[in-house]
Amino acid sequence: MTKTLLGFALGALWRRRARSIALGVGLALTVMLVGAVLFLTEALRAEAERGAVALPDVVVQRLVAGRPTAVKIADAKAFEDIDSVKTSRARVWGYVFLPAIQGNVTIVATRPDVPTLEGTGALATGRDLVHGKHEMVAGAPLARALGLLVGDSLGLPSPRPSPPLALVGTFSSAVDLYAADVIVCDEDDARAILGLAPDEATDIAIDVKNPEEARIVAGTVLDRMPGARVVEKRALARVYTLAYGRRAGLLLAACIPALIALLVLALDRASGLSPDEKREIAILKAIGFSIRDVLSVKMLEAFVVASLAAALGILAAYAWVFWLGAPGLRGALVGWSVLYPETKLTPMVDLAELLGIAAATVGPFVGLSVVPAWRAAILEPMDAMRG
Repeated sequence: MTKTLLGFALGALWRRRARSIALGVGLALTVMLVGAVLFLTEALRAEAERGAVALPDVVVQRLVAGRPTAVKIADAKAFEDIDSVKTSRARVWGYVFLPAIQGNVTIVATRPDVPTLEGTGALATGRDLVHGKHEMVAGAPLARALGLLVGDSLGLPSPRPSPPLALVGTFSSAVDLYAADVIVCDEDDARAILGLAPDEATDIAIDVKNPEEARIVAGTVLDRMPGARVVEKRALARVYTLAYGRRAGLLLAACIPALIALLVLALDRASGLSPDEKREIAILKAIGFSIRDVLSVKMLEAFVVASLAAALGILAAYAWVFWLGAPGLRGALVGWSVLYPETKLTPMVDLAELLGIAAATVGPFVGLSVVPAWRAAILEPMDAMRG
């Protein structure tokens, strides 16, 4: 009997295929948007977690009037004797506004004792910089935005005169999420561009032997440098998670009116029985179909449309995010204001999320068909034929 009901439901959908396709396409588009937001959010969270591995366990900043200011390089040595501290080093980095792109770029200094980028897969073109030669390695999106090729030079705005930097290499797309707007240069060049004195640095990065003791180390740092800002790596990871979650929540909230409007339209279309539908119901009742059977047929129709639409929407969302790179959506979640990273996202699909998307779309769609189906099922054959 179940096969008979399903067969009749499929036949009814085929006879009214224009309406079924219209509702299915609308529902699939809604599912695609919701699924794409969730897929992209999880992928970005996973990328942030992988990138957090390279972050120091504790970052120390000096505050003056509530705003970060330069620290003394000697301050880094004051934390080396803390138990569980493996390394304590001063870092030179900062932001510079480029009028050419109307946005900030990140200047990161590298020292001669830092391992070379060669052979790490981080370079896409060119080579690593040579210290003392006024050279730089830049993110590939930044180089394209500025129209720079390997061998070209770029003069950056700076508080004191600094020579132009020659572009000798660009980062690969695999690290675009972290280096899209980054310029890596010699420490002396970075100090000149950022206006830092030889004995100054931007902050202090501390690595601990046991990550579980990072909070204890942070407390000791605060005791030795009152008023400083101390940021733990775990806290920074939570900030990324909350930031992506907040942006995804805003986008999902924007999808709710579209889903509600679609469900209202589906309810309106299901409530208005056409003469052909009424005749079909009359024939079914005349040949022995019960009210329960007619109710089952109508719900099966809604279930088939909603299930196919949800499946197509999820597949389209997967292709949009992981095959095409989420064009039009990625910028809203990533958060870059000018330069957007182009790295290929690693698929992160949770079965619970897929089931949640399906339940949130198929359930309401099928549920809305209950009342119209009941109204159709209680019609007497003669009344339906006259209608």
